[in-house]
Amino acid sequence: MSGIERSVFEYMRGYRAKEKRTVAFIRGRKKTKFGKFFARVDRVAGGLAALGVGRGDVVMIATPTIEQGIVAFYAVSRLGAIASMIHPLMERGEFDGAVREQRPKVVFLSDINHKRLGKGLTGVKKVLCPFLLDIFIGLPRPAKFVPYDGDGSEPAVYMRSGGTSGVPKTVVLSSAAINALPDNLFLTLTGDAFGEDDRMLAALPMFHGFGLLVGLHAAMSTSMPPVLLPVFGAKKATRAIARNRITTVIAVPRMISKLLSLKEFSGENVSCLRHVYVGGDTVDAALERAFDERMAEAGAHCAMSPGYGLTETGSVCVLSPVKIGGAAVGKPLLNMRCRIADEEGADVPAGETGELLLTGNQLMMGYLGDDEATRATFLTDEAGVKWLKTGDFFRMREDGVLFFMGRKKRLIKISGMNVYPVEIERVAHEMPGVGECAAAEVRENDKPYIALFVEGDLDEEQKKELRRRIVDKLSRWHEPKFIICMEHLPRTSVGKTDYERLRNGFESRG
Repeated sequence: MSGIERSVFEYMRGYRAKEKRTVAFIRGRKKTKFGKFFARVDRVAGGLAALGVGRGDVVMIATPTIEQGIVAFYAVSRLGAIASMIHPLMERGEFDGAVREQRPKVVFLSDINHKRLGKGLTGVKKVLCPFLLDIFIGLPRPAKFVPYDGDGSEPAVYMRSGGTSGVPKTVVLSSAAINALPDNLFLTLTGDAFGEDDRMLAALPMFHGFGLLVGLHAAMSTSMPPVLLPVFGAKKATRAIARNRITTVIAVPRMISKLLSLKEFSGENVSCLRHVYVGGDTVDAALERAFDERMAEAGAHCAMSPGYGLTETGSVCVLSPVKIGGAAVGKPLLNMRCRIADEEGADVPAGETGELLLTGNQLMMGYLGDDEATRATFLTDEAGVKWLKTGDFFRMREDGVLFFMGRKKRLIKISGMNVYPVEIERVAHEMPGVGECAAAEVRENDKPYIALFVEGDLDEEQKKELRRRIVDKLSRWHEPKFIICMEHLPRTSVGKTDYERLRNGFESRG
């Protein structure tokens, strides 16, 4: 295996020896092998070089998870340039702002966005990547270029993040931070047992850290072919799992919920599954239990393992190689360390709640063009160790197992008492008839209250029973004043609960 102090491309190519006829990735019934893939990466890198792209230049990739997007990502690394990963359905105003901030030389677009986003691009070369045709339109003949292989310290990826404080920012990740994922993740999990006989379901988008750096980069580094699913659908995913005998799935909870709603997601169709890792949102005990029961019925030696990560650490940084349960998300990965701290940065006793601080080789370089926010996000201790303040509340058992308690920005104070919405949601999930739910602070006459938004249709007696359970298991401070039933909770672009829309909807109600 190669060290992490290399370019993203060289790490992927050298982590494990790649034979030309080994499958690099799969889309539908088409299998792209590494020999052809490496040739295409050099072809696109040469085309970018002909457009004037070189070391340190920015190239935006605003495509779904399709062949061209993967090739472009590694071609950018081949030149020592920076890949800016953009949501292909990003609103025009936000996209134009990102272009002004990052000043890309080239933008890869697809046929779902090139008319809308391409209009505002002046002085920027555009390359069109059709969704159904594996070609690059607008890329010139390749020029000669000298392949770049840095020491890992160079910026390699820009990725949009909500920031640890909730304000949107552009995270800068070095090649070394990105390459640390295969070392830290796969060695932590299985002693490097993944390989070309395994398959990864790549259904999370490329603009998302979990999707790009685990679903694609980590998988391809270990020669585990990702099976591309550019548009997630439960039926499509189930067919892909059955046809390709997929062994590994990464997902957000909403995707797992949709899969479990299908009767086809059972039996022989899923008996091949071995590893399912879920992050990006809170995993409730009922969902975890339902998934594990479905796997047992199918005879699959597979259990769902929740984890935790954030864009500022490249994605996943906490996971459990074995089943823990009880709302635990595991321990930090190999080469990552954590502390639970109070507002002053001092460690809190085991079992108490505080902010999670992280250090290790997956930390971001900082926020693009925002030195003040970067400084505010890091804390340097007396020993000179730099810690990332995650903005998330956790508690840690004496054995080091971490329990997610919620975002700092979601903390609710009722009569001076700290209320963690995640605890309310966990109790609510245990009551029959309650679907997915979300607790949030709302204001009435400028006074804070708790609102519990529930998927389902509860009558007044059921709401009364739900309040009683919450008070009995937690405290009277946790009791929601409002229980609001709705058909579906609003979701963000990657399937997380959109708490801002919930609050805005509450405030604008009649």
